[in-house]
Amino acid sequence: MRSRIEQDGSISIYYGDRRLLWGIYPGIDGHPVRVQALEYTENEMIWKTVQGEIHCRIVPEQGNGLELNFSLCGWQERIHTFFLLYEAETTAEGFYQAAEGMGHETGYYTEEELAARRNTASYGLCALRCRDCAVTLYAKPSSPEEFWYETVFELDVREREKYTNGWSKAEKAAELRLSCGARLEQAHGSEVKFAPLRVLATDTIEEGLERAAQDIGDGLKARRKMPPAYHWCSWYYCYQNFDRDQLREYLSGLKTLKREVPIRYVQIDAGYFPAVGDWLMTNERFPDGLAEAFAEIVEAGYQPGIWIGPFMVGNRSQLYREHPDWVLHDLDEKPVQAWIMDNEPKVWGYQDEVYYILDTSHPEAMAYMRRVFRTLRSMGAVMFKTDFMLWGLQDSTRVKRYTPGKTSVEYFRDFLKMIREEIGEESYWLGCIAPFLPFVGYADGMRIGGDVGSSWDGTFGPQNMMRCLVGNNYINHHYFQTDADAVMLRDFHIRLSEREIYSLALLAAMAGSCIYTSDPLHLLSEERLALFEFVRPDERRRKPRLPFLEEKRTEIVMVQQEENRALLYVLNPSQEQGVYTYNLNALGFDRDWKAYHISTGEQEELWHGNLVLSIPPHGCALLLLSKEQEVQVKRGNLWENLE
Repeated sequence: MRSRIEQDGSISIYYGDRRLLWGIYPGIDGHPVRVQALEYTENEMIWKTVQGEIHCRIVPEQGNGLELNFSLCGWQERIHTFFLLYEAETTAEGFYQAAEGMGHETGYYTEEELAARRNTASYGLCALRCRDCAVTLYAKPSSPEEFWYETVFELDVREREKYTNGWSKAEKAAELRLSCGARLEQAHGSEVKFAPLRVLATDTIEEGLERAAQDIGDGLKARRKMPPAYHWCSWYYCYQNFDRDQLREYLSGLKTLKREVPIRYVQIDAGYFPAVGDWLMTNERFPDGLAEAFAEIVEAGYQPGIWIGPFMVGNRSQLYREHPDWVLHDLDEKPVQAWIMDNEPKVWGYQDEVYYILDTSHPEAMAYMRRVFRTLRSMGAVMFKTDFMLWGLQDSTRVKRYTPGKTSVEYFRDFLKMIREEIGEESYWLGCIAPFLPFVGYADGMRIGGDVGSSWDGTFGPQNMMRCLVGNNYINHHYFQTDADAVMLRDFHIRLSEREIYSLALLAAMAGSCIYTSDPLHLLSEERLALFEFVRPDERRRKPRLPFLEEKRTEIVMVQQEENRALLYVLNPSQEQGVYTYNLNALGFDRDWKAYHISTGEQEELWHGNLVLSIPPHGCALLLLSKEQEVQVKRGNLWENLE
């Protein structure tokens, strides 16, 4: 990979002799900069303007990569968004979009899909499928202290007329323009040094995404030391109605199980507080407080966990009544209303008509939340699920903070730093409804898709989760552990079929995700308890390959591989019977590998070197692939088959 500075002051990037990106030129607040003079050498470009100078130092790397190091020098005006690239051109044939946070759009889009979308935003990184290679672009902070703004890539697709033979119209062609903006939110001054923008060429998009995520995680000191979470959570069966009596029933029930379930945490979710924001006050569900509940969890042999929505403040809470100045206000001095609940349904059964956002720039509000987390930790909680975290990432130019002067990411990470200080390094922290990148270095796990429920169809069906699990696979164990949401196991009060329950449980396991359930384990059948044990995560961080990441397929295909053994998982999420044919080479294997069905242990015969699978609607196939002559399939735990 190499670069060239053009006479018009732009930069072009080549892979061999092929031009990948050209017209690389800075912009400010939606416009290209107006340059008075240019200075450049072979590896540095300086754009001189009336407001100041923009520098770009180009650093070639060994292998197929380079860095663009941008900085502002002597800048005279405040900037909301500085564009490191402003509408650079590319001939990419596909684009990979990284989600900002939980449930957001992510995945690979073909050129035709991009044309239909017109504009696609990607957070922190993006990847282009070019003819000869995949190109991944990402901002890489060298340390956590350098991460104080949000970087967004935007791909715009425009139609233009192509002409041939003079003025004869031929056809319409798509023109792809890529921008990369750093959101400064007018919070930083005349001297600004940006995190290096890395441009990396690889054979596949998956390889580029993995290397970028590893690089970003290293720079932000991602937490990769905690074993994968395996726990029980009260939400997805009891919801906000869980109380002290049910806790005692469930803990007692666990002692009666013939089959030991080695979960680590028992986590109490929403509903234990009298009003949203009054986290340390008790209500009728836990009249003796959380300390007693945590003590009973410990006595039963488990570690206590707790849910909390740190940025949430209900209008009926004591917190808001006594401290209305602790919430964020808009530019008209009115409290920012994150939720309006003055009609049906009332969230979690609380009476609050409005939910506000805590202003963590207020020192007293920050001190209050510090006391909340310190108290919960002192009570015994060692697992924390923080929810609705995206509420805290508010553009600093659109709200009035008590203490102004920082970007939304700076305020957000200040708050996360405080939480980690109070819960301690030994606590497991799961983020939810959260922006991904600002959490790197603080969270151990992260929800990636929307809530799942008791049926395949409808609002709480698994469709969003499945798309997000595949789309965010590259961040798993690089940023934090991904959380596919609860595994449904029960065969009562549920509309998922046995086939669907089995397919979704194996999907979460094969993805290398956190594994937990909310079902009453003591009321489950032996078969469902065996399934929960089968999907129990390995202590090692397991991460699948996605061999068809750049193809549009109805099925989901994942491969977990060791040297001489591999697991192949294929899910048919459609409503139709699926017949899928795979060449072993396309899956990453040669013809010496043999395939065995995990459920039966029977060998699957190849057809002309191809693996042919017939899978019913919402069903899956799980196979063990091996080069060994004799193979024994193990059904106690999934990961024993790779040992």
